[in-house]
Amino acid sequence: MRAVVDTNVLVFDTFEDSEFHEKAASGLDALEGWGLPSMVFHELAWFFKSQHIAVSKTNSKIKEYLTNEKTTFVPCSADDLIFASSRMKNHHEYNDLVILSAAGRLGLPLYSFDEELKATTKRHGIRLFEG
Repeated sequence: MRAVVDTNVLVFDTFEDSEFHEKAASGLDALEGWGLPSMVFHELAWFFKSQHIAVSKTNSKIKEYLTNEKTTFVPCSADDLIFASSRMKNHHEYNDLVILSAAGRLGLPLYSFDEELKATTKRHGIRLFEG
């Protein structure tokens, strides 16, 4: 099975002491392919910046996920941006809706630990990968 992977899955996979590390790692291992929208890489870099993670570690993790044999890089389309901007109730939702739109556009389930995004995913009729 392939799935579009949300940023929080990569964050939990990266940090071994995180709450969902084992579940994130095993879920990623179970998938045959990861659709990684460009927005995920932006969010990952911003997260590392907010946590004061060294730029070298940020570069390394982005390259690691980008070049993984399971990864398919998914550029965000104009339709993804329209989907997100027309459905967001506040600016906080925008990034998640761009990622959700990519999953819907590709016909793939979404893999996320974000309960709010998972509920939104179900409301839009997009499947979830539960890991």
